[in-house]
Amino acid sequence: MNSQQDTIKKILDVEWDMFQRVKSTGGPAPCQSAPDTFKKIRGSIFETWSPGMLASYLEDLKQAVDEGRNPLAEKYARMDNLIPSMSRNPLIDKIVEIETGWQEEVREKYPAIYSRVGRGTGAANDGSNFSIYLRSELETYSDKTLRLYYERIRRALDEGENLALLSLEMLVKKGGFKNLEHAENVLAGTC
Repeated sequence: MNSQQDTIKKILDVEWDMFQRVKSTGGPAPCQSAPDTFKKIRGSIFETWSPGMLASYLEDLKQAVDEGRNPLAEKYARMDNLIPSMSRNPLIDKIVEIETGWQEEVREKYPAIYSRVGRGTGAANDGSNFSIYLRSELETYSDKTLRLYYERIRRALDEGENLALLSLEMLVKKGGFKNLEHAENVLAGTC
């Protein structure tokens, strides 16, 4: 295991512990009893991050633990408008704009996959909306992590790279598919 994989594993372990402690009015969500699925999905996202982003986010998580906070619980509370905004960092809007564009591209190219794993980008005032979900998560990040996050996605955008497609490709491969096209054909019933 290389240092980036080791950092991702540490992040996933902390996040899973935090996710287990997220309380919902409807009781535990089904995904809270699926650590492998949680770690595959989140890990596929983190594999597109730079080493600096990963290190900074791991520090954010460690600081939250030291302060007795649970950023994952904060994210879900924020998605449900149970708590006020936690950050007014202007980079959040820029990140959400870029990432939402990438989600639209994923939805257009791979509708069968997207219908199973994506969050909508249309009007909604809850976590079913990708922008609200992402914004709620970004508000839990430190300014340093947000700066590194923005630098990474801005560089990818300038190079014509869609990190959402990249992480989705990693995820479908972890699910046993050859690539995105194979997964799309199987899920659409055309294969």
